[in-house]
Amino acid sequence: MEILDKKLYDEYENFCSNHEKGAFQQSINWAKVKKEWLHEVVVSRDNNGNIVGGVSILIKKIGPFGMMYAPRGPVCDYTDKAVMTDLVSGIKAVAKKHHGYKFICDPLVLASDKDTIAFFRECGFSINENAPFHDTIQPRYNYMLNYIKGLTEDELLMKFNTRTRYYIRFSAKNNVVCKEGIEHLDDFYKIYQETGVRKKFSIRSKEYLRNFLESFPNNAKLFVCYFEDKPLCGGLSVQYAGTTSHVYGCSTDEMRKIHPTDHLQWQMMKWALSGNCHTYDMQGISPDEETDEELYKVYLFKSKFLGDIIETAGEFTITFNSFADKFISYALKVRSKMRE
Repeated sequence: MEILDKKLYDEYENFCSNHEKGAFQQSINWAKVKKEWLHEVVVSRDNNGNIVGGVSILIKKIGPFGMMYAPRGPVCDYTDKAVMTDLVSGIKAVAKKHHGYKFICDPLVLASDKDTIAFFRECGFSINENAPFHDTIQPRYNYMLNYIKGLTEDELLMKFNTRTRYYIRFSAKNNVVCKEGIEHLDDFYKIYQETGVRKKFSIRSKEYLRNFLESFPNNAKLFVCYFEDKPLCGGLSVQYAGTTSHVYGCSTDEMRKIHPTDHLQWQMMKWALSGNCHTYDMQGISPDEETDEELYKVYLFKSKFLGDIIETAGEFTITFNSFADKFISYALKVRSKMRE
């Protein structure tokens, strides 16, 4: 076990970006986006000194304590108990260093993968496999096109139904143009704010989005679709470890008949193909209307592209201080009620 020196972060980044369990949220660059959190990296090495497992940990200070979170971590072979045990030792060392009361991770483990869930339990994690939809940090349901590796643009287009192909071509024929680059952030943010108000969801600041793009200079890209120089929709995507993820999206209510959002998705999917990705992750959805009406509408749109609903197992937890955990959970609930 090793709490990695910052001078060796490039070594970890190379490992994470090339590992099948790698994810942009486990990148060193994601810690730069989450700059209000503290950050540590734990690695496990083989006998030759090569990294064979790692976990990037964000640490949120709450009073004297630290809540530790490893989004989409750890990065390792989930059948190798020796490596996982080594990483857990490192996680405990980080908890001691930062007075961590709880460690949470949400690896991309399917809810149906009982063997891997059992493996995590053997390694000391607890899990609530049936956590309510809004009780996890990240949505447990994502919509993914995990069949794109090696396809040409024409082959991917033919995977969609006739109507979806028509909408993609129709938008281009009607002069919808997609522009790329951080120079379009002002236009994106204007639509993003409007979407937040219309759909009643909280939004990130423009500075946060700019920092995201600048922290992933070779991986993140901003897309904005225009009609006659009027911005209609946009998306911020990041390409990492074989997956292109559509992280933030927005659209106006104008000009929907020319299907700019279909054009936007197609441009981001083509970027995924050009990066030789195996997956295009359209991110969070609700699989039913009663759970979350807005995210269900998002699902109905995404389902046009004939991907799969990916239900993850949820959050895996190690609690180091149960008293602090209960007290902080209660205090946060009281604060939330007072703000309602």
